[in-house]
Amino acid sequence: MTRQEAITRLSRYQSDSPSAWRGEEEKRLSDKKQGWLQYSRKIAIKVALAMQSQNISHQDLAQRIKRPVSYVSKLLKGEINFSLDEICELENALNIAILQYEFA
Repeated sequence: MTRQEAITRLSRYQSDSPSAWRGEEEKRLSDKKQGWLQYSRKIAIKVALAMQSQNISHQDLAQRIKRPVSYVSKLLKGEINFSLDEICELENALNIAILQYEFA
């Protein structure tokens, strides 16, 4: 296959709308600099493991925390900048400890 044939073939699959990957990647890089994204992903892993061990679906968790299923999806992707209130809701809904703390 020639180069031109390959370009012609690939152009059939090209989307009419522009791709958003560059903007999404720039946001991810910016978020990494903020530091919260790293914590959000760790929370997402804890929540996902708890959901798996307790056999809880996205829908079930959404109902327990009174949020839409789309919120749970973002949560499990590590895309939520959690408030302490949201973390507490998850801990109560799943009966797990997400934050480890000590008081003097």
